[in-house]
Amino acid sequence: MSVRGRLRETVSAYDRRFWTLFVVQLIVAVGFGAAMPFVSIFLHNVLGVSMTYVGTIMLISAFVAAAGRILGGEIADRFGRRPLLIGGMTARVAVFAAMAYAIHVHAPPPVIGAVFVAVRFIGAVVQPGLSAMVADVVEPARRVEAYALFRIGSNAGWAVGPAIGGFLVATSYASLFLLTAFASLVGLLMVVFLTDESIRTAEAGQFTLRRVLDVARDLRFLVFCGWSVLLFLVMGQFSSTLAVFSTQIVGIAESQLGILFTVNGVAVVLFQWPAARLSNRIGARWGLVLGCVLYALGYFSLSFAAGFLFLIGSMIVITLGEVVFSPTSMAAVANMAPAQRIGRYMGLFGLSEALGWSLGPFVGGILFDAMSGAPPALWGILAAIGLVAAVGFGTTTRIR
Repeated sequence: MSVRGRLRETVSAYDRRFWTLFVVQLIVAVGFGAAMPFVSIFLHNVLGVSMTYVGTIMLISAFVAAAGRILGGEIADRFGRRPLLIGGMTARVAVFAAMAYAIHVHAPPPVIGAVFVAVRFIGAVVQPGLSAMVADVVEPARRVEAYALFRIGSNAGWAVGPAIGGFLVATSYASLFLLTAFASLVGLLMVVFLTDESIRTAEAGQFTLRRVLDVARDLRFLVFCGWSVLLFLVMGQFSSTLAVFSTQIVGIAESQLGILFTVNGVAVVLFQWPAARLSNRIGARWGLVLGCVLYALGYFSLSFAAGFLFLIGSMIVITLGEVVFSPTSMAAVANMAPAQRIGRYMGLFGLSEALGWSLGPFVGGILFDAMSGAPPALWGILAAIGLVAAVGFGTTTRIR
């Protein structure tokens, strides 16, 4: 079959709403990728706050983001995916515009930290709706591939966004967040005019915290989330410790940092589909294990980074871990969840993601301040956490 024939077959295999979300994710990711890798750099290099302080801001945002994930999952199950997406995307436009203003006036670090927490909260609320809508419109057997395609859209945006950010930052840091606000506005308009509701049945009964936490009685899912927190902690070094280490210790320019993150996006676009096919062949458990091991190897290799080209090699290994682990974990959650509770399961899995990604900069910031002069110790500790997650998934996970 020709390339055009394969492309036509792939497009026709998925619901139109899936492809709308694919494009929305692509556009929003361009703006998001242009801005977020530079937040830690602005706080540390421009405002002069310590990496421990930066990590503390990220940690505080974890608790707020965790609440946002739970809230978003409940809204998605009770009121529908589309209302959640419209409301959440509207709020995203507002908070990114506020972030641009706060950075433009060089607001005090606590103010910028508070706006960043709002950014994390809104993003956390929206994500379960996006993930649940994908699960709604894709049959279980195709979900690993569907989430892989979804990530290709997201990371195609990351391939473009950081490169744009690396050049815009020479003008102003505020311009990065204006671009993100505009991209969110475009995504909002697409959701309003090009999507309809996907949920088939709504969660019944009164909302209570006890009903939300009932998911924790699913021991298999709870253990899965526990190992995921550890791996997300390692992932959380991506836009904080990794960014500052690359510019301050290895000594690359901020424009090169933008290119480095672009390499991540390009590599995801190139490798995500083959990685999803590989995960389907070896099974979810070993896909999760392989993803953890690749993350550990990629981050540990940073111990020996001597320049920009070496960092590119490390980034490619890290990205290989990402393309194996991320769609496999999302499909695993969707397949573990009862049909009426996909949003809730996605929300609580998102809680583990939010905790891990925010604990990551906090732990990484402390390690950086203490061990920046000893990179093998710094990255060796973080890599060891990834290997613990690999052992955990390998010994306890039984997922379709």
